[in-house]
Amino acid sequence: MSSNLTARDDDANIGTTILAILGSLTGISSVFVAARIYVRVKLLRNLGLDDYLIVLAMICAFVNLGISSAAVESGSGRHFNTLNVEQQQNVIKYTIAAFCPGILSFAIPKLAVVALLTKLMNPSPAHRIFLWCSSGVTTLVLFGCVIILYAQCTPSRSQWDFSVKGECWSVWVLVDYAIFAGALSAFVDLYLALYPAVILARLQMNLRKKIALAVALGIGSVACIVAAYKCTRIPGLASDDFSYNTANLVIWTCVEGSTIIIASCIPILQPLVKVVMDKSAFSSARREAGYQSGTLHQKPTHASDIQLSSDLVKSGKAYSRARIGVTYPTEIDSQERILQEGTFERGPSESRERRSSTNARIKRTDEITVSSSPVDGSPDTGRASAKW
Repeated sequence: MSSNLTARDDDANIGTTILAILGSLTGISSVFVAARIYVRVKLLRNLGLDDYLIVLAMICAFVNLGISSAAVESGSGRHFNTLNVEQQQNVIKYTIAAFCPGILSFAIPKLAVVALLTKLMNPSPAHRIFLWCSSGVTTLVLFGCVIILYAQCTPSRSQWDFSVKGECWSVWVLVDYAIFAGALSAFVDLYLALYPAVILARLQMNLRKKIALAVALGIGSVACIVAAYKCTRIPGLASDDFSYNTANLVIWTCVEGSTIIIASCIPILQPLVKVVMDKSAFSSARREAGYQSGTLHQKPTHASDIQLSSDLVKSGKAYSRARIGVTYPTEIDSQERILQEGTFERGPSESRERRSSTNARIKRTDEITVSSSPVDGSPDTGRASAKW
């Protein structure tokens, strides 16, 4: 019985699983990145530093996928003792090579998240410095794993070329350092996820929108959970069964990178969601109902039209219906559009000087047309328009 289990275990191969997970997650995250770039270029016309950093992280994810595929082709996901010498050497070489772009794929997005948050939250200069330093130091600490990985043996080639003799540190130096770096990464992810919620709680804003924004900006907390769990997979680096026991680490490295890339893209996609919703059949039916009942509605364009029915004009016994159309050049139908430009209205506690300087950076043109006609069907009583 035990010999059969051992033989069956020796035949284990999770290489297909590795490729399926890495390919799926990389594909999904690339869709989010493409949608993000579309929103920034086509809808908002405002490509920023955070977008370039996310694209760079996505490139690293694709490189990681390519090198990991070569490792699987060589035998990654199978037990080390079932591979020939050439396969063993290639598995070690490609797995080590994949760690560098894999680490960068979840380290660089932290910088992108900070670039976005500093633009949206408008923190104090001291807090801005803290955010950049925390993400920058975390990126350097994570990259230190790559340095140790290649520096732990002299020469480095001796790690994957068995014909080269070399001297190596204890492998637990890398394991312990990687666990520390992973814990630091998880803490920074958690802080960047909670920070927007704390700021939004202080703002004068609709509660539902507060919650929606807090969730959108704080979804990176999932990356914190993934990073914490990945730390439990790091000891696989010290295993004699390297090709099999590092498979989980390879998978969770991709999961962490894809999670934080997707989380950093979600807050940017609101205009695209609005465009898709406005073009749906359900939205068309609802807009038609809005025209008939005189309730709030939107056209499937970048402008917002507001139709308001009320007893604004009274003529004899007949009541008139006033229609007010407001058009302004933005994709977002609320005063909270300034979130996209890095400015928040902080309420009565904000100083007059700061508020005036904030308003000086915001320019909007409104076109208002007011027409009035009695309900009894008599000719129009008047029409007026204004622009400022």
